[in-house]
Amino acid sequence: MEPVPDIGTREVLACDESFFTALLAADHELLGTILAKDFLIIDVLSGQVAHREELLGAISSGQLRFAEVTRHHEERWVRLHDSAAVVAGRTRMVMSYRGDEVTVQSRYTHAYARESGRWRLMSAQGTPTSAPRIRGGRMPLFCDTALAGRIERVEAQLIAQGGEAARRRSGAAGFVIPIAGGVASFAGEGSPFNKVAGLGFGGVPESAALDEIEQAFAACGSPVQIELAHLADPALGDLLTRRGYRLESFENVLGRALTDDPERVLPPGVEVRRSGAEESEAWLEVVAEGSIHPDPQGVPWHEEFPREMIIDVERDMAAADVTVRYAGLRDGILAGGATMRIAEGVAQLTGAATAPTPPPGRAHRAAVGPARRRLGRRLRRRGHHHPARIEVPAERATPGLRPALYPCRSGQAALNPHAGDPRLQPCPPAARTGKPAASEYEPAPGGKH
Repeated sequence: MEPVPDIGTREVLACDESFFTALLAADHELLGTILAKDFLIIDVLSGQVAHREELLGAISSGQLRFAEVTRHHEERWVRLHDSAAVVAGRTRMVMSYRGDEVTVQSRYTHAYARESGRWRLMSAQGTPTSAPRIRGGRMPLFCDTALAGRIERVEAQLIAQGGEAARRRSGAAGFVIPIAGGVASFAGEGSPFNKVAGLGFGGVPESAALDEIEQAFAACGSPVQIELAHLADPALGDLLTRRGYRLESFENVLGRALTDDPERVLPPGVEVRRSGAEESEAWLEVVAEGSIHPDPQGVPWHEEFPREMIIDVERDMAAADVTVRYAGLRDGILAGGATMRIAEGVAQLTGAATAPTPPPGRAHRAAVGPARRRLGRRLRRRGHHHPARIEVPAERATPGLRPALYPCRSGQAALNPHAGDPRLQPCPPAARTGKPAASEYEPAPGGKH
């Protein structure tokens, strides 16, 4: 015979049941009477922290809906002490967030406190017991510091390999200098590989190491561009700010977890396949033309690369076996190109472009997207997807900062969107250089960011 719960335990369990009832019924008012004023919840899917008003707002707006909450009462425990109680249990929930249906099985921990004669839910945390599933078989992706570090590491590898390949072809002077888990690379005048990448996950660099990097770029007549993930060590951002670095712009990097074999969905007449050496010149022509074609969408980007540079970069990457080429065809005609690199379990989509004009006699319907160039993070950024970049005289190597990680809908996560103002004004460096602050920086680009 099971012991009969005492009155306090029954009251706590009744409040716990009311919480799930309110979620199922989308009962904003009932939920408001259960949640404490300082309530917080650790999201079972993303691990993010949300507060009382955020949960109530998501429920009342319809963004968050619960279609099913199955409670396993045989796996529920209560720990009661005076005016505090903890409930641990197991659930299976089917929920919809912004139109995406997710099924998740989890164990939860609810903390209650007795206030003015009734129990209030102070906090809630869910831990998945199996991988959550989004309708259609897609996996939600949450990017923690470990994944962020891995992504930055493979990015640094790509920059180093691309820079070395470019220097082998051109014979230009340059460098690849390891620094604090990342690399500083200079591959020649105007190269997209001239940057510092991957910092913040291998310790904070010493001032002497940063001095070396800044002097190396200055010796090549180049400004410094640092791309810094928001989940990098916070001390690094403080260090760069003290050295006079400012945030110039930011970019979003989208990620998606892949499970099993993703379904290939192509419109009629569209083909995407590996691109071989036999069509390399045609592939380069489409990619280069798509990349330099004006794009009226979004806001101006900071980086411009001539046609010859784009072709050289793609040749270098292919010659060094850094990336794999893909072709997009529409009705058998080459209409777009893309490249990919796989390292450490990360598939980097390293660039894509579509033909800016239709083939003769054909209505234009791009094979792999709108008629715009998308050489992505490697060659240029458009709109609000800018790198964290700063333009300064070569004698003052001052970069900007690149970004945070937050989960998105549809199984994607935005990896590295920065929450700051991309036109953030610089910290005055006059104390270091003896020059007026205004002379140290070129003004941030105008227009909307």
